[in-house]
Amino acid sequence: MPRSAATPWGIDALLRAAAAEALGAAPAALPWTDPRRVPGRPGRFASAVALRAGAPGGADAAAARIAAALRALPGVAAAEAPGRGMVALEPRPEALAALVPAAWNGAAYLTGGARRALPAEGEDGWARSDLAAAPSLGRARALAREDARRRIALAARAAEGAPGPRPEPAPPRPAEADWREPCADLPPAGGEAARLLAAVGESAARIAFCRAASEEPRPGEVTGPDLPAEPGPAAPGAWARYTWDNPAFAVRYAHAHAVAARGWAEQAEQARTGTRPAPGPDWRAPLGEHAADLVGALFDGPGAVSAAGRRGQPHMLVRYLEGLAASYHGWARSSDAVRGPAADAVALCSAASGVLGAGLALLGASAPTRP
Repeated sequence: MPRSAATPWGIDALLRAAAAEALGAAPAALPWTDPRRVPGRPGRFASAVALRAGAPGGADAAAARIAAALRALPGVAAAEAPGRGMVALEPRPEALAALVPAAWNGAAYLTGGARRALPAEGEDGWARSDLAAAPSLGRARALAREDARRRIALAARAAEGAPGPRPEPAPPRPAEADWREPCADLPPAGGEAARLLAAVGESAARIAFCRAASEEPRPGEVTGPDLPAEPGPAAPGAWARYTWDNPAFAVRYAHAHAVAARGWAEQAEQARTGTRPAPGPDWRAPLGEHAADLVGALFDGPGAVSAAGRRGQPHMLVRYLEGLAASYHGWARSSDAVRGPAADAVALCSAASGVLGAGLALLGASAPTRP
């Protein structure tokens, strides 16, 4: 099985190969199979490939033939046709673990390997608007959403037709970044937008502005408890607090913790053995329950970026990053992380920080590297 078989592209390749065998079609002629995780079943994926392929003779019968072909493929642990033209499969555990090295470079992973890195600040199409200079909160909100929408669209377009990222030979290290917010260092001055940035910081403001689905929020609209869709300097709600009530803090803290936890694991292992753990691209650690949940959340990343770009809805990426942060924190507090080998912690922390950091960059927010 290919080393990245449990990435979205790897699962798609398996489904295409089985569908081509079962339906007598060329794999390249088949549409994208759009594999999805099955809720509550870590390591299980499903696709309406029979329906999408327009199989003759009935979708259920075609799905049964595709499932049979999948079971004959190396690396597939199980496959079935549960009905309604759906096909479900379970790759072998080593294939699920193989997703982790593919996600080490979060930018390449979210864009399907079409880019080795996201553009630099200021490059064409990638520059951020000056929110502090906006004449109103509404305009600042619109600018933040336009920036995120443009960046996400660039990433989504880069991923179209990409075969999937190749695993890095070693997890890359993110550039050092702290929690400092330049706008928050200045005394409140200027219009409402500038005062808001001074109160909550630019990163939190951008995430707050992008979290709602609506383009023009109703008066008093919230996206969660004490989370106004359009926070103001006088009433920023939880967006001004460095607590778990603030989604911007939760996501950015998860990135910072993952980067730091990788360093702690490396230092502890070096003190114990004299060498630093360095998992290679063929890392195949067995996954416990919490680790499997984290890997499943990583699997959803490219799909979240693609959907957000296709629909022009940055809130889809915000909500995805919140879920990934929650999965990371769940794993980091579990025995999977505490008692597992140092190389496992380095690999999973690198994957989580890579995808979280790239996602934050798409929203125009910074990714601190120290808790």
